[in-house]
Formats: sequence, structure tokens, C-alpha cells
Amino acid sequence: METIRENKMGTEKEGKLLLSMGWPIIVSMLVQAFYNIVDSIFVSRLSTLDAASLKNILGNLYTPGVETTIGDKALNALSTVNPLQMLMISVGVGTAVGMNSLISRRLGERRIEDANRAAGNGLVLLALSASVFTMIGLTLSNAFMNWQDSDPIVRLFGSEYMSICLSLSIGIFLSVGIERIMTSQGRTLVAMMMQLTGALTNIVLDRVFVLGLGPVPAMGVTGAAIATVIGQFASMTLAVIMLLTSKSEIRLKRSDFALKKQTVQDIYSVGIPAILGQAVGTVMYLGINGVLKGLGEYHAMTLDPSINYVDAYKSAFGTYFRLQSIIFMPVFGLNNAAMSILGYNYGARNKKRFMRAYTLLTAYCAGFMILGTLIFEVFAPQLMLLFAVSPFTNEMTVTAIRMISWGFVCAAICIAMNTVYGATDTGLYGTITSLLRQLVVLLPVAILMAVFTHSIRAVWLAFPISEFITLVISTVLTVRLYRKKIKPLQYAANN
Repeated sequence: METIRENKMGTEKEGKLLLSMGWPIIVSMLVQAFYNIVDSIFVSRLSTLDAASLKNILGNLYTPGVETTIGDKALNALSTVNPLQMLMISVGVGTAVGMNSLISRRLGERRIEDANRAAGNGLVLLALSASVFTMIGLTLSNAFMNWQDSDPIVRLFGSEYMSICLSLSIGIFLSVGIERIMTSQGRTLVAMMMQLTGALTNIVLDRVFVLGLGPVPAMGVTGAAIATVIGQFASMTLAVIMLLTSKSEIRLKRSDFALKKQTVQDIYSVGIPAILGQAVGTVMYLGINGVLKGLGEYHAMTLDPSINYVDAYKSAFGTYFRLQSIIFMPVFGLNNAAMSILGYNYGARNKKRFMRAYTLLTAYCAGFMILGTLIFEVFAPQLMLLFAVSPFTNEMTVTAIRMISWGFVCAAICIAMNTVYGATDTGLYGTITSLLRQLVVLLPVAILMAVFTHSIRAVWLAFPISEFITLVISTVLTVRLYRKKIKPLQYAANN
């Protein structure tokens, strides 16, 4: 049985293998993305609550008429906290990517004991990382929100959401780690079950805790955080059960959890660039929020003073960001599967299978994102019917959805290239391209657009510009990688 599982990534047709391994991850990640949107949908509908429920949620911050703007403020709060959640997920997923790459390569090299040690050490590193975010959530939530926004309701919502999600983050860290252990062996159906369990739990509980149901009172944004954490713990519980009871190439012993310097270095040689590459998104998000806040304050002084431009712009970006996660999930799912396939065949020094898998991956990703761009361009107004926001926020979000989507195809091809970097232990290239895409190009262009044009549309245009420039540079790096590491594989295999 063990030999069959190893041979699948070394012998099965690449296209069939990529899709068969990828579809369970795509389904689970789509549900994961959907429940993030469900959080936003429900908190945007706080305006439907009666005065007594709103008073219970807001306390002395409640004022008559607050229901007309509370949906915008709730979305603003989630958008403000999102960079910290992105940082948390970056550390978890980046470490898990390092595990995945190392386990896949060791399995391809038939070094089973080293693969087991990589899995055990990786889980310990994830638990230690979770403890750091627990301390951040318990001690810095109020300070972060005071720094990010001046609105007292936004501060209240954001600090409550951040403190709960970060201080109880062990669930998401361990579940993503075990999921990658399963994925590295080609067992993506098991990984899908883990993701679905957490996501469906969260979706059901959102309705109960956010708006209240039966004896459970409406808790607003706090309820969304509670539902999120319970869903993560449900996923973690199933993940631990599956790891301990299912038949698997990875069979952990107590000694595998003892940290070994070389194993930790091997995990982080890919993991740290992956962490940095994703954590750049945190800095980007904070920077864009700052640009939108400054532009919103300027427009409040120079345009219609009755409109809260800061709430509208930040809510628009946060809502777009959650919606685009659904469009990108097929791409991320395929790339998660491809990491194992590419890593296995790189470890087995099989150049032909490596290149066929990469070519198919790029074609599939580009196809998905052409479809995604068309969906956003045509159906943006219909998508916004899901959210109960002010007319101006609705208009701003539709504009953001349509304009930012122009760069989707370029982004998808870059993501496929980043997977090659991770699979070949060249994660530094991924860090470089992420820095270019989200900091070196995107933020300066967005700032310049805001300062010189004072136009929100110009700020949205900065996104596709950065995606195109990054694609050009990523192509150069990938050609260089091919010449140095991939092209020689056929010769090494003959020696």
C-alpha cells in the first residue's frame, strides 16, 4: 500500500494527478473562503437588529440611528484586523509549506524516517508559533485598534474580534500543519474533510452567534470571532484523530517531536521565505488601509461631509479581499497539490514529469483566472447584494472588484512560479517576487496615485500594474532557476 502511494506521484499521468489531488483541496478551500465571506455578510447585517440588541452589543456607544452605518463599521473593523489574521496565517501556512516541501522531497528520496521527523518537528514549530500569537491577542488588541482607527465603534468591534481569534489560534495552526502532512503524501481527500468540518461548523454558528437565534443573544462581531474559533477547533480535532488513526506513510513516534537542528533548518529554508512572502501581504494590507484612510479623510474635508469615506473605502477593500479569495481558491488548491507533485519528482530527479506538471499547472491557473476576471467584471453588482451596506460603500466596492480583477491572470501565473520555487528549495525567489508585487511596486504606486490624483479609482489601478510588473520579473527568475536546478536533472538521473 505504501509503495502504491509513493508511485502515484511518480507514475500517474500529470494532468490526472494534478486534478485528482487538487479538487479536494479546491473544494475545501472554497468552503474556507466562503465562510470568511459569511462572517462579513452576517456582520454587515447588524443593521437588521432591533434597538435592544444593538444596545446590548454596543453598550454606551449606542446612539439612535446607528443602524444606518453599523454594517459599514463592522466591515471596516474586520478589514482593519485582517492584516493580523493574514500575519498569523502566513506563519502557519509558511511553516506548513516548509513541512510539505521537505516531507515530499524525503518521500521521493525514500527517506521515510526523515519524512516522519519533518512532520513531528513541524507540528512542534506550529504550536510554538501559536503561543506567540496568543500573547499578541491577549495584550495588544486594544493598542492595535487605537493605532488603526479613530472611530470608537470600529475600535470596539476590531479589538474584540482580534483578541478572540489570535488568543485561541492553536486550532488553525495545528489543523493546517496536519493538513499539509496529509497533502504531502497525496492524501488530499483527507485534508478536504478537515477543512470542510471547520468551515461548515463556522458557517452554521455564524448565524447563531452574530445575529442571535433562539435563546442565544445577538453578539455581533464578537459572535463571528467565537464561531471562527470553534470551527478551527473542530477542524483541529478531526485532524488529530485522522493523523493518529489512519493508515499513512507518516507514522509519528515520540522521538519525532524532539526538535533537531538540521530538520528545523530544512523546514525553514523553504518555510521562512514562504512566511515572508505571505507576511508581505500583512504590510501591504496595512499600507493600503493607511492610503485609504488618508484619502478618505481628505475627501471628507473636500467633498460631501455627510459621507464617511474612511468606512466606505476600507470596507470596500476588505469586502473585495474576501470575495477575491473565492476566485483564487482553485489556483491555491491546485498549487498546494502541485507542491507535493513537483517536490516529489524533483527529489526523484525526474525532469520530464516535473516540467509537464508545471506546464499543466500554469495553464490550469491561467484558465481559472480568466473565468474569475469575467465573473467579477459581469456580476460585481449582484455579488454586492449579499451585503447590507450603504449605497456609497456598495458603489465603491463594485468599482474595486472590477478594476483590481484586471491583474488576476498575471497573479495566477506568478503563484504557479512561486510553487516551483518552494518545490525546488528556492523559496528566496518567492520572497523577492512577493516583495516586488506587494511592497516595492504596489504600495508606492498606490501612494503616488492617491497623492497626485486624489482618486480612489487610481488607487485600485495600482493593483493590476503591480501584477504585470511582477510577472515580468518572475519570468526572468524562473528561467534562471530552470537553467540552474531543473535542466541538469536529466543528466543527474543518468549518473
